[in-house]
Parts: sequence; structure tokens; C-alpha cells
Amino acid sequence: MSMLQFTYYPLLLILLFAGAKFVKKGEWNDEVLSLHQTKAFLGFAAILILFHHASQKTCADWMNPKYIRHGLDAFVYLGYLCVAAFLFCSGYGMRTACKKENFFKSYFKRRILPIIIPTAVVWLVFFIAEKIRGVEIYPPLWINVYDYIWFIPAILYMYALFYLCFHIIKADRMRMPLLWAGTVLYIILAVLFSPGSWWYNTIHLFAVGAGFAGKSQSRLDRLKKGYAAKLAAYILLTLIFFVAGNYYPLIIGILRKPYNGILHKLLEAPSQMISAYTFVFMLIMLGMKIRIGNRILSFLGAMTLEFYLVHPFFVQIFAFAFIYEGNKPVFFIENPFLYVLAILIPSIPLAFLLKKLDSLFKKSS
Repeated sequence: MSMLQFTYYPLLLILLFAGAKFVKKGEWNDEVLSLHQTKAFLGFAAILILFHHASQKTCADWMNPKYIRHGLDAFVYLGYLCVAAFLFCSGYGMRTACKKENFFKSYFKRRILPIIIPTAVVWLVFFIAEKIRGVEIYPPLWINVYDYIWFIPAILYMYALFYLCFHIIKADRMRMPLLWAGTVLYIILAVLFSPGSWWYNTIHLFAVGAGFAGKSQSRLDRLKKGYAAKLAAYILLTLIFFVAGNYYPLIIGILRKPYNGILHKLLEAPSQMISAYTFVFMLIMLGMKIRIGNRILSFLGAMTLEFYLVHPFFVQIFAFAFIYEGNKPVFFIENPFLYVLAILIPSIPLAFLLKKLDSLFKKSS
């Protein structure tokens, strides 16, 4: 078996920490939640999501064993934690930016269209490709044509909810309670009607981010007190609930309980929601001591949405099956190292072009 795929682990660490500066004892990185810092980390998180989706086509434990090629196993359950960071930064950024004058002017054009346009382009590409390949498409089309699309209605819902709470609603004391009420409503609807926990296990981080932005400095100051103990607690809690939320079949097996019983439901989604929360605060605390940033992360951070939308197409094109198992592959790359490389190389320039397309549309409208 080729071991080349294991080289990605040190390469990712180099990507994250190239140009990083470690803050001296007794000092803090006051830019931990600045636009530059958050964009840098989200650029890295976008790459991790690519690895997450690639791992689900190479070594996920639910795959047919004959197609499993190990090496990317650490990324199989990592995706929702990265999405949690995206949603927290979105909520934090929206709440911070809305304090500026005229923030809500042309809100649809500046906030909603930049999501809808690239999504529509990529959805259409997926639709055409599936029709050409004779893939059976199940209703509703907007989900099943492009299985990775769940994030789009989620973030659009939160943006619309934010507009309602922070522009339409004038009573300041009502804004965050209504934002949380709308978030809980989304979770309830997703629990009832969505295909799985990934539709709702991180959405609360948008409201957490918006709430944090309301009193960010006092909350950062609070995290500084007993820093080491709090950081250790967040790391430990993230590990515990990550294992409980993603490796619950092992826990259920050890306890000799029925897999589809109440224990399964109590472990999966709640544990994932808690670990998403603690993971974000673990990142904030680490960021208070480590200032990251380099040109590559800045470049990726400027087109995270487009990169998220584009790369799944190549995840499918080069996988052992196109969209669903049983469909013939388009071009199967069996080696995990080359598989990731084949996804990465076209995804970056296409995401860049999609970003440029969106920018041109906004300028012309």
C-alpha cells in the first residue's frame, strides 16, 4: 500500500503554521477574532473539508470494504467541526459589521446574491453531469442533485433571520432571544425533516458567534482568567464529545445496547452539538496565543464559499463511483494521495474564477 497520503498530515501543519507567531507569556493576540485571522483559519478549514469529503470516498467505515483505502481516516468525522468555525465566524462577523452605518443597505445584493449565484452555477453543473451519466435523481431536486448543498439553505436562513432580528426588530433586548428562538426552530425542523444530524449539529454556532460579538472584549478577558485550566477543559470536552458523537456505535457495542435505541439518539446529535461548541472556543483560546497567517491562507480565505461549492464535483468525478455506489466511476483514482491531489488542483483555480464571476455580477448590478 502506498504511504504517500500520510505526507499530507505534516504538509497541513506547515500550511497552518507557516508565518505564525507565538505570543509571549503574559501577552495576548488581540487580533484573534480580526478579519485577517478568521479568514486565514477559514481558508485552512476549507482545505480540511476537502480532506473530509475525500476521506468519505476512500476510508469511511460505512463504505464497501473492497473500495476502502486507508490514510485519510483522521478526516472522516472532522467536517462538522470546520463548519462550526465557519458559522461562528459568520455570526460574529455579521454582528460586528452591523454596527456600521448603512450595513443593511443593499443587504440582499451584498449578502444573499454572493451565495445564490455560485450555488446556482455549481448546482447546474452537477445536474448536467448527472443527466449525462444517467444518474437517477430523487426529489427534492435541490437536495439530491447536489448532496453537499445543505449548508446553503442553512446559512441563507440564518442571514434572513439576522436581518429580521437586527434590522426589522428595533428593541435591542429582543434581538438575541429572537435569534436563538429562530435557531431552535431551524433545529427542530431539521430534526423532523432532514436526512441527518449534519443539517443541524452546528447551526447554533451562528447565534453563539453573534452573541459573543455583542460583548467580545469582556468575554475574551474572561477567557484569559485561568487560561491554562480553561484551555485544557475545552480540549478535553471536545475530545470526549467528539468520540461520543461520532464513534457511538463502539460505545453502544461496549455497553451491549441496541444500536437503534434511545442511547444512539442521546449520543449522536447532542454530543456533536456540544463538541462543535467546545471546539470553537478551544480554537479561540489557542488563537489568543498563536497568531496565524500567510499568503496561501489569505488567498484561500477570500474564496471559502466558492471552494466549498466547487471541490465536491471533483470528489465525485475521481471517486470509485459517481454520486452513488453502483454507478460507474468517471475516472477512478485509487491512490488516496493522487485522489486528493486531483481534487485540489482544479478546485482552487475554479473557485477563484467563480469568485471573480460573482464579483463581476455585483459590479454590473
